[in-house]
Amino acid sequence: MIKQELANMMVLAKQKGKKKKKSKKKSKKKKKKKLPKLPGLKFIATRDPYDLLVELIQHNIVKKLPPTNLKEFIGEFNYIHSMLDDIKQQLYDPSMALIRQLVTEYIIFPLGSSLVRNRIPEHVRSFLFYGPTGTGKTQIVRAIAHETKSIVFDLSPSTIDGQYATSKATTETMVAMVFVCAKEYQPSLIYIDEAEKIWPAKKKKKKGQKKPKKNDMTNPNRIEKALSKWRTKWITDETRITIVACTSEPHEGNKKKFKKFFDKTIYFPFPDYTTRRLMWKTFITELGGKLKTDFPLSTLAHISAGYSAGSIKRTCENVLTEFRRGKMEQRPLALAEFIGPLSLCAATMDDQYDDFRKFTDDITGDGKRRTEIEAALRGDDGDKDPKGKKKGGKKK
Repeated sequence: MIKQELANMMVLAKQKGKKKKKSKKKSKKKKKKKLPKLPGLKFIATRDPYDLLVELIQHNIVKKLPPTNLKEFIGEFNYIHSMLDDIKQQLYDPSMALIRQLVTEYIIFPLGSSLVRNRIPEHVRSFLFYGPTGTGKTQIVRAIAHETKSIVFDLSPSTIDGQYATSKATTETMVAMVFVCAKEYQPSLIYIDEAEKIWPAKKKKKKGQKKPKKNDMTNPNRIEKALSKWRTKWITDETRITIVACTSEPHEGNKKKFKKFFDKTIYFPFPDYTTRRLMWKTFITELGGKLKTDFPLSTLAHISAGYSAGSIKRTCENVLTEFRRGKMEQRPLALAEFIGPLSLCAATMDDQYDDFRKFTDDITGDGKRRTEIEAALRGDDGDKDPKGKKKGGKKK
């Protein structure tokens, strides 16, 4: 009897041991983390981030930009304009010093310090730099990368042209590789030039024009949807990843998509009078020129209104050749020497300037705000919209 009971107990003990093993296996399966639903992540989930980084370097997506200091972005505060700003009128263009301050507070500090990133109350994930060519947008991007020691991932249309373009899956894989490496090796800067090609505006179709293909792999906007999903779900207040896009033709882009994707926009206008005067003096001195006390810097600053910083620097380089620097003592610099080379550089026309001002009103909502303020001052009750049409449905 005792032997039989012992045998029964042994059988029961074995059955319990099997059940425990099965439950352990089930618990192990439960512990496996599910991957977030992000485009392209499943294709690289098992790969080492270092191998992904090497592949991106080989495809020239990870770049080392020329080192630039933020102080090289020359400019001063325009105190008079800041005093004259009125909410009922269109605001004056920001000064170069104000742009430096905005970039430092919203991009460099959060990107360079995890403490600042966690404490800043606003979203600082993505920025749009817009303005005429030669106003310093790319220079500021280089300065951000240099000051924060960030890795730069270039997703500009010229860089990704022909890269990972065999199918939609390969394009999503490329975007996934960029964001995974950006998080692994943060601080990271994702740079996009010619942003109007990634988020293009809808154009009216002409007669006889063929419809564009939905999944056209030659079109730069193939990365648009993947970018949007990764930015929303991957970049948090704890990750030091910043997306910076630049455009010289913002009116060619989709304003609604710009508003949705970018947390903040910064306008890079042509330099004002005080900044132009400082630029002429700085560039001439740096290139070995010597200015006498009676040199008309103020006149030169007035003449160069509407020209970019790049145009001013190029003019100084064309005038101050090695031969001219050697004759500086015998023949001092004169105003007439700069007028000819400056006239060969491109200047902003009034219609181009109006386009940038209009885009600023649309993207910031200032135009709509001013219309509402004007309506409130007139005593309108808000039954009419700005176009003069009455609100409400059709009368029966």
